Amino acid sequence: MNESIDKMTLREKLTEADRLMRELVDHLDNGFIPKARNLSRTIQEHASNTESLSDMSVRQHAAEIIDDHRFSERLYEKIGALLVAIDGDVTLIQEGQ
Repeated sequence: MNESIDKMTLREKLTEADRLMRELVDHLDNGFIPKARNLSRTIQEHASNTESLSDMSVRQHAAEIIDDHRFSERLYEKIGALLVAIDGDVTLIQEGQ
């Protein structure tokens, strides 16, 4: 991604960073957080009767949350790389004035 970032204009970097941040917020609000809350609620509901909740079910839910977490981290890393590049572009503009 760093190679493609270097080829982007400042406007493209800002637009892409905005798009990725919106995607991350949407992913967290509509995917990751509800799944994590659902797993927590499910475990709490079955705390007194652990036999009614299979290990496989918990593992499956946890695996989905881990996958979502990894996706979130990848988005965060892309956003970070874009923001560093944007900072560099803005610094160059400031030095030129």
